Amino acid sequence: MKRLSLIGLMGCALLATLSAQGVLILPDDGMPSDRRIPFRERRPILLKEHTVRVLIRDNLAETTIEQLFVNESPIALEAEYWFPMPRDAAVSGLTMTVDDRTVEAKLLPADETRRIYESFVRREQDPALLEFVGHNLLRLRVFPVPANGSRRIALRYAQTLPREGATVHYHLPLRATRAAARPVERVRVEVEAQTRQPLTSFYSPSHPEVWVQRPAPNRARMHWEAQNLTMERDLHLYFSSTANPYDLQLFTYRAGGDGYFMALFTPNPEQRAERLPKHLVFVFDRTGSMAGEKIEQAKAAFKYCLNNLQPNDKFNLIVFSEQATPLFERLVPATREQVQRALKYVDSLQAQGGTNIYEALRMAFQSLPIERTPALRAIVFLTDGLPTVGERDPNQILKMTREQNPSRAIRMFNFGVGYDVNVHLLDQLAEAHRGASEYVRPEENIEAKVSRFYDRISLPLLTDLRLRIEGVETYEVYPVELPDLFAGDQLIVVGRYRGIGRATVHLAGQERNRWAQVRQSVAFPARSDAMDFLPRLWAARKIGYLLNEWRLNRNEEVRAEIIRLAQEYGIVTQFTAFLIEEDMILAREELRMRRALSAPSGFGGAPASGRTAVDQSQTAAQLSYPIQGYQYTTPNLIRAAEALQLGALALGDVAPVEQVVQRVRNLGERTFYRKGAQWIDSRYNADEKLPVIEVAAFSDAYFQLLERMPKLRPYLTLGDEVLLRLEKVVIQIGNQGKTRLTEAEWKQIQGVASAK
Repeated sequence: MKRLSLIGLMGCALLATLSAQGVLILPDDGMPSDRRIPFRERRPILLKEHTVRVLIRDNLAETTIEQLFVNESPIALEAEYWFPMPRDAAVSGLTMTVDDRTVEAKLLPADETRRIYESFVRREQDPALLEFVGHNLLRLRVFPVPANGSRRIALRYAQTLPREGATVHYHLPLRATRAAARPVERVRVEVEAQTRQPLTSFYSPSHPEVWVQRPAPNRARMHWEAQNLTMERDLHLYFSSTANPYDLQLFTYRAGGDGYFMALFTPNPEQRAERLPKHLVFVFDRTGSMAGEKIEQAKAAFKYCLNNLQPNDKFNLIVFSEQATPLFERLVPATREQVQRALKYVDSLQAQGGTNIYEALRMAFQSLPIERTPALRAIVFLTDGLPTVGERDPNQILKMTREQNPSRAIRMFNFGVGYDVNVHLLDQLAEAHRGASEYVRPEENIEAKVSRFYDRISLPLLTDLRLRIEGVETYEVYPVELPDLFAGDQLIVVGRYRGIGRATVHLAGQERNRWAQVRQSVAFPARSDAMDFLPRLWAARKIGYLLNEWRLNRNEEVRAEIIRLAQEYGIVTQFTAFLIEEDMILAREELRMRRALSAPSGFGGAPASGRTAVDQSQTAAQLSYPIQGYQYTTPNLIRAAEALQLGALALGDVAPVEQVVQRVRNLGERTFYRKGAQWIDSRYNADEKLPVIEVAAFSDAYFQLLERMPKLRPYLTLGDEVLLRLEKVVIQIGNQGKTRLTEAEWKQIQGVASAK
């Protein structure tokens, strides 16, 4: 009998280490057989491309996976292709092709695949393969892969998606192994969902950075693409459809102690509710520093906004340098004549003079009177510099705007262009007036960013949102203050809860002529462990909120809480980067922090201007971002979400993402840090003096542990040296340890089999 070795690998997860969708198995006589060479280093077949296309019709999904394998050896290799099937896939819907030929596949049941994969793991000493245990396995013969050639394999299967209440869940098992020799060159995932009723909530907690489009009320498209990345996230997608004007869905997670919850609130795209009119004042910086390409882009951006005003909107335009000058004496209706006048005025502007921010903002707030007519009242402020004329103290500027807007009925949306802006001032203005700040870096296009923002706020639906939950105790809910909701937005609220049972969720907001209210009875269970992404999502939101607090007001208690949360949940900030890069990064980070703290600051915290200030502001905002908007995903938000899923979101350039990926793993609700060759559970604390049971990797005890406690399997796929904390005992997997466990030891372990 020929000895087999597991060779090539698998498809790709969407954002962290490489995960597989298919496996190639080769006879050893077709490749070098020197067993001294580590298995992962002697693999001649590599996965080059991985493409997934998914079509969902209500709760029926058809998934097509296409993979391109490349043989880098100088000889042709014959192989078998093995694929771990999702447990709920309909086998009758399977087709498989190799190049242009349809080939016969055999489906092996889960009990047989367990025996096969355990033998692979023992022989190849590769715990990553444990991901496949428990799956049905599809196997087929692959024609020889030519020397220095390639073979393309396509697979299609259908499945009925589980539904819980009104919510449908789609799971694409991408993270199946970490045995790949190097990253996949190209990964692409496309999902299209179609429903009979209007499609409302559409959310991927595993990939919040995906690009989502809504071409019709009953359809949504999701797209993600990357090059040369290693990843380890399965794709999870939740969606619902309803004929109600607003859709409210609630998800919970509780595996011991207090629970976590997430509420998704989404307007029905087909609702006929009358949109709130907008009363906007555009404040345009025309100072000398805006000369050249910047002012031309800024002019184009404001012209885009003006051209997209609606007939029931009102507006004004204020330009400033040393002085502020309004175009109109007061707000005017957005008639064709008034808009054309504003467009011509913008065309005529030239960059010159100093920067009088105080006077420009004072005039803007005074030109927005509070009327009885419901409307979204907002200032859109664009500047590229620090205040140089008139009042230059940021605290006095902020104080003046608060006095002008005590009820906070006027929103403020800010655009800082370049790095020579007072980031703290713009962020404080946005926070004080319930708006947001965006920053346009030197290499970015002003027109594109401003127009994309304006598209989002062009159709306001609800303002002054209020959330109340009755029946259980909720706490640490983020965002602390709910934002306004626009057409295409999806509000995401996360928090903690105590108690169990039914509770009532109330959400209300101001429409044009009335208060809209949504009321729903939901269950807060004593145990719910399916949605293990919720703890980390909640922690990220809280850290984002705390980072803003520390950044603007530097408080050591806040800093200590950021460090505690970041360590426990695997979210690397500027305070915890040393966990993954140890002394070198710690020294570099301390130097960077000293420089940051010695830089000018308007509010006594981190630097108020410069690239670091922009980086820190955007990172904090993106961690705490409560809105997932359709067709409104900024490149910076994508980068931040990618880093968050990698456990590598750092403020500034503390550590290369590739290095962080190698040292931090987020699996379910747990985080593991790599120290040397060992992966250590973040919940492990040597001071607790818990008993430690050492188990030899790939021994009988090792596989008995997996059989009796299958929930531990994802953690042991990390490697052959893992330190795992359970409730009252620590399991240490290593090269040495017990090969069999006594009944007394099993009782000790199984008595606490449910980890915290």
